[in-house]
Amino acid sequence: MSSLMITSEAPVRPPTGRIRRRASCPALGCPSSTKDSLLHPPSSPLTRRRRRTITITATTGGCTPSSIQWVLDTRPLWPRATRTAQLADHAARALAVLPPHERQEVLRYVHVRDAKMALGSRLLKRYLIARYASVPWDRAVTTRNSDTKPVFRRPDGSEPLSFNVSHQAGLVVLVASVLRPAELGVDVVCPTERRDRDLGLIRAEGWPSFVDMHAEVFGRDEVSRLHGLGSTLRDQDHRLRYFYTLWCIREAYVKMTGEALLAPWLRDLEMRYFVPAEDASASQTEIWLRGRRVDDVDLRLVNVLAGFTVCTAVRRDGQGAGGLELGEYELLDVEEVISFGERSRRGAGPESRLVESHKEESACLENIA
Repeated sequence: MSSLMITSEAPVRPPTGRIRRRASCPALGCPSSTKDSLLHPPSSPLTRRRRRTITITATTGGCTPSSIQWVLDTRPLWPRATRTAQLADHAARALAVLPPHERQEVLRYVHVRDAKMALGSRLLKRYLIARYASVPWDRAVTTRNSDTKPVFRRPDGSEPLSFNVSHQAGLVVLVASVLRPAELGVDVVCPTERRDRDLGLIRAEGWPSFVDMHAEVFGRDEVSRLHGLGSTLRDQDHRLRYFYTLWCIREAYVKMTGEALLAPWLRDLEMRYFVPAEDASASQTEIWLRGRRVDDVDLRLVNVLAGFTVCTAVRRDGQGAGGLELGEYELLDVEEVISFGERSRRGAGPESRLVESHKEESACLENIA
């Protein structure tokens, strides 16, 4: 959850077999509410299967681009490291597959929990690029585009994949598109991380004052809607679920655009009809910008593990075709990532390919083009 921003109304494809949610939206006057506690929000199952290849679906118009959705939970990793400097010993293998300057960046963090997330983020990005762009691990280096968004470019300037990363409270989340570029953004929030502090502020100052403390990061009408929760929702935890849902959606949308906090339109961005993931079976959020509805962005909001919410924002192409097909998030084993990097650095080369053969890849890319 880095800053705050939102995303659009376009219908998001609800995942099948993920989590069941009762359709209710108390803030909008719907008759029922799940009123799930902030401490025990529904969570979606994470798959642990190893994805050897990316599935490419042939269609009459070409190939459907595939998605990568990874979660790395750094909380149980390297438990003996209670200070950042101790990671040099306890996370030595993980640090060893990174270049010296990236190791130094990780070890500069004051808090060990932040250093572990920074390490996990760097590992996931290299793993993605080396595995699915078929480049050596040491060449799986990101740069920044004109919007300062991290990207991977081949020497010829092409971008074989698009990706975005978010981390919060020990969780690192990566979403990527392969085979063709895609505008996408992801954000993860953990309302329970700040629950005691938030509830303390609300008890001391009241809900309206709590909302006003963050008014500069929301749109004007969004602040009014958050204020309105004080009369429609009695449960403070449920109000906080709405607050952080809006935060997550906005952030994912802004990250998708690549403009971040420099965007001059942030106060003109408005998310309408937003509800927590457990309160709706599919995204019903509408995105409005400068008084106009944004209808070319798909939003998806899901709960993962216990206490985390993830939002993805994906812009559809100009022909009206659907955006990136998203599935379930895959919970990665850091040992798999580190071992892959070690083998690649020894010269074994990437063990997985973007598709089964170069011929299939070329044909697919030609169809997409």
